[in-house]
Amino acid sequence: MKYLLISLGSNIQPQDNLPNARYQIAKHYKILFTSHILENPPCGDSFKSDFHNQLLIIRSDKEQADIKAEFEQIELLLGREPKAPARKLNDRTIDIDILGQGDSPKECCLIPLKDSFNQSIMQDWKLELSD
Repeated sequence: MKYLLISLGSNIQPQDNLPNARYQIAKHYKILFTSHILENPPCGDSFKSDFHNQLLIIRSDKEQADIKAEFEQIELLLGREPKAPARKLNDRTIDIDILGQGDSPKECCLIPLKDSFNQSIMQDWKLELSD
């Protein structure tokens, strides 16, 4: 059994799209832990609305490539534009990324994170998980 650290992000109707993404993920995977949602101001000139970001830990026996393909289908289902180089600069209904995997949920909490917003969520989340 593998445990994966997943990030969710949305800046188009995040109050609807984050719960909808969790619902769709839960249809296929056991969501073990869900972090709080962090609201971030848009960065760069191409984004118009605040981002809402959240981390999840899921459990699965599937290969990461298969999970990633399923997440891309969920993104499309929730209105994300198809893969294209320019899509990275556009507002998004949902962005679902696999940040890493571990042999336990605790290992997932130790995965190095490059984005400061995910680092911030993880720092607060680790404190909550340890209580």
